[in-house]
Amino acid sequence: MPEARLHFLDYWRVIKSRKAIVFVVFLIVVLVAATVTFFQPKIYMSASRIKVEQERLTVELFQQQGYVGYDPYFLQTQYEIIQSQKILYPVIERFDLRKRWAYGGDPLPLEMTYRMLRRAMSVQRYRDTSLIEIRVFDQDPQLAADLANCIADTFERDRLEVRRQQTMKGLMKVQEELEKQAKRVREAQDRVEKLRKELNVQVFGSVKLNDLTVQQLESQLTAARVEFVGRETRLKELQKLTREQLRNAVATVVGDPTLQQLIQQFTDAEVKLAVLRQDYGPDHPQVKAAVVQRDTLNQQIDARLDGVMRGYEVEYRMYQERVNELQKQLDDLKKASLAMESEAFLPFRNAQRDEESEMKLYETLKQRLQQVTIELQVPRSPVEKIDSGEPSLVPVKPDWALNLSIGGLVGLLLGIGLAFFIEFLDTSLKIMDDVERYLGLPVLGVIPQQATLLTNGNPSQLHLEAYRMLRTNLDFSYAGSGTKSIAVLSSAAGEGKSFTVANLAYVYAQQGLRVLVVDTDLRRPTAHKYYGIERSHGLSDYLAGLKTLDEVIHQSAHANNVWMIPAGDAQSAKAALPLLTSQRMSQLIQELAQRFDVVLYDTPPVLGISDATIVARAVGNAILVVQHRRYPRAMSQRARKMVEHAGGKLLGVVANNVRVETEDSYYYYHEHYEHYLRDREKPATSKERKADEIQLPGKY
Repeated sequence: MPEARLHFLDYWRVIKSRKAIVFVVFLIVVLVAATVTFFQPKIYMSASRIKVEQERLTVELFQQQGYVGYDPYFLQTQYEIIQSQKILYPVIERFDLRKRWAYGGDPLPLEMTYRMLRRAMSVQRYRDTSLIEIRVFDQDPQLAADLANCIADTFERDRLEVRRQQTMKGLMKVQEELEKQAKRVREAQDRVEKLRKELNVQVFGSVKLNDLTVQQLESQLTAARVEFVGRETRLKELQKLTREQLRNAVATVVGDPTLQQLIQQFTDAEVKLAVLRQDYGPDHPQVKAAVVQRDTLNQQIDARLDGVMRGYEVEYRMYQERVNELQKQLDDLKKASLAMESEAFLPFRNAQRDEESEMKLYETLKQRLQQVTIELQVPRSPVEKIDSGEPSLVPVKPDWALNLSIGGLVGLLLGIGLAFFIEFLDTSLKIMDDVERYLGLPVLGVIPQQATLLTNGNPSQLHLEAYRMLRTNLDFSYAGSGTKSIAVLSSAAGEGKSFTVANLAYVYAQQGLRVLVVDTDLRRPTAHKYYGIERSHGLSDYLAGLKTLDEVIHQSAHANNVWMIPAGDAQSAKAALPLLTSQRMSQLIQELAQRFDVVLYDTPPVLGISDATIVARAVGNAILVVQHRRYPRAMSQRARKMVEHAGGKLLGVVANNVRVETEDSYYYYHEHYEHYLRDREKPATSKERKADEIQLPGKY
């Protein structure tokens, strides 16, 4: 038989049917998680946030530092350095963590304390930023804050100290090279001086010959000549002017404030004198005083003009001398240059170039040494603390929400897994499809769980209808129109066949049919208890010939139209076991079929006892009662094969004690009737009655 493919609803059916197991496992795991969380120590977290950048000065000196290229490994490197021994060892020593975390015992080894601190801290990088957050977890909130701040401060000092040490090493190396270079410069100068004396190289003052090039002297000479021509032209033009013209020209050209002030005072004195002459005579004292003042100013102006002219003449002669001197130096330099071009002065020129190279290198090293020395004193900011760690008021561990969520999820998964594992081990018949698939028989009826005897009075309509459906399906399955003789079987004890026989007899009797129940279980008879009669006279007495048929047929005390033949007392029942295969038993079955409309035979279990197969063969037709989810399906399969092999005919299967609310296939089997029954028993409201009405306006 091909294996049926599983559907999602099959998995849901397993979970739904085993929901008690799932819930219990879920509850246990959640309670365990809550208990463990409750007894866990409270852990507090404190964080210090720092900004880490590449090395740069807070003040730019000498030249701009320029753009620092992006280093993709820079922050990752700093991330690892923060967690290194170089940073954490000083923190351990400062807070004496080896003793504090030993909790009264011997101090912990430094390496163990370092690993504990690393586990107690977390370094987090913020994406697309230069920020790093240092988190520390501890049972003491103040200690967590102190450790976070101390780690940040230690890292900042380490960055500065490392840079300082590297710079100091560089300075010492540069200082050594500078001293060596100074020695090489002195040696080069000595060689140049020695060759100069040997070759008699001329030196102009304190300047050596090749320090002044021909081009430089020519440029200086040209500039001096331009200045000389300008002074000469100015002097000659001023000498051509009259005294009055000279006053105006000099005042404009020279821009001497003293001369300009004297000229202004002279102009004011003439104006004042002209005004006084209009009012007074020439011999008036004020007029005479004004004349004296004017003459005095005029003499001062002339003296000032004479001084300016003499200054121009001196300046002219100075530039003339400068031009002559530069011309003489240029001529001498050209002669010396021609002499220097000879092979005799080649060693001097080479020594001079070496001296210049060594001097340039010396000046470069000296300048760099001075620059780095100054930069070393300038503050730097490789690490900036953004946020300081503060003691936390609320613990971060244990996380109740997270632990309970994980516990709930794990509990749910374990519960579902256990439910599926138990379902995998459970090989009983679970759904109607299992009956048809493994037994090859139709399901004649589904009896819900907690069903009661219908003869007890006021039975549940749902349970009553379940047996009515069984009766109806049995009528359709039974061949022929005569008396229905049916053996009710089960593969093992406790599956509810006697209970099923009692209720089935009741629903047949409700139709006005004469129903007889025969208890053929001579080993452990129990059917008589459902009818309120004694077992003292029964089937065993009839088969033994001790009683007549009418003497062993008893009227039920709980239902009309129901009669019963009990098994008989215990002693006679055991003695009558071999008589089930007798001719008298066959005659009894035939006679009962003529006297009653329905005859139901209650039998012992099929497996392990041959009585049930004997009765089933003698009766001809049988139904198999299977209790839902109790015995492996292999037992029911074996019972079917035994009955059919004995010659009996199984009409179908009755699924007994079914939890219809958890089994979808059975649930829908009963739900429609239950919904219909509720509608019949519950009076409809006015709104429901209106909803049931069909409105056809305008038609009638």
